[in-house]
Amino acid sequence: MKILITGNLGFVGTETTKLLKESGHEVIGYDLMDSLDIRDKEQFERYLTSLHPDRVLHLAAIARFADADKDPKLAYETNVLGTKNVVEVCEKYHIPLVYSSTGSAVMPLDKYEPPYKETVPACGNSIYGCSKATGEYYVAKHTPHIILRYSHLYGADKVRHGLIGGFIDRIQRGLEPKLYGGAQTNDFLYIEDVAMANMLALTAQWSSWNEIYNIGSGHELSAKEAGDAVCRAFGWDGKIETLTQRTVDPNRFCFDITKAKTMLKFEPKFSFIDGLEKMKKEMYNKSNEFKAILQDILPEKQGEDRKEEKNLAGEKPR
Repeated sequence: MKILITGNLGFVGTETTKLLKESGHEVIGYDLMDSLDIRDKEQFERYLTSLHPDRVLHLAAIARFADADKDPKLAYETNVLGTKNVVEVCEKYHIPLVYSSTGSAVMPLDKYEPPYKETVPACGNSIYGCSKATGEYYVAKHTPHIILRYSHLYGADKVRHGLIGGFIDRIQRGLEPKLYGGAQTNDFLYIEDVAMANMLALTAQWSSWNEIYNIGSGHELSAKEAGDAVCRAFGWDGKIETLTQRTVDPNRFCFDITKAKTMLKFEPKFSFIDGLEKMKKEMYNKSNEFKAILQDILPEKQGEDRKEEKNLAGEKPR
């Protein structure tokens, strides 16, 4: 199957591309880093019609609260108008579309009890959440479609933000991790499980389309429990700075994933601890790969520097 992925170079896109290729699928990338922008409808249509994909997986988005808060206009243009462009082009050429949504799109959750089902309507209580919720309503008009609502994702390539990435970043710099709140709960899902959910949706039988699916672990973990587990996994036994809980975070969050298990055959493979250990291993491997690259580059660069120093000193190079 030939699959076009918007945002293929991002956190979720990279892992999903890897899994799809390993499973024998052809992947076409469409990413802003390659100057391919979903805000440009004509560009997207030309690209899609020249390559004739069988499915589209729409991941491209302004995907962080901070980035959306910093530039609400860009978040709207990308997450709402960009999604509208993708939907309209897919509709025009009759291409099935899988859309990556988020638990943030169903906030606030005051009227509901966890674990939350897909019947919770999209709304949002943040710029990011509202933009992704609006995207859901555009996608729902296209047939066939699948909407995947992701829970809190983590993995080696998601660093410096989110509870897990934020903790690890500060630990690696010898700084106290910052915990916002602590009692609130979340549903944490490892990146390889997300990639598997994407592939299952893309290859699902037709009776499973035109649906919303919650994609999470189905397990509830408090922020403090998650933070403590990260500290143990990454060898931090110092203090944790506790700050006020963010207003966008619900007191409890956990997805009911029964529907995804039944209709997509989705089964999360990683427990939270197993995911952390895999994440730690991946980070270690990436670090060693980077060191190896530097070792290849630096001797050559140092040799050039020594030649330059001799030239400046009036010595003739040998």
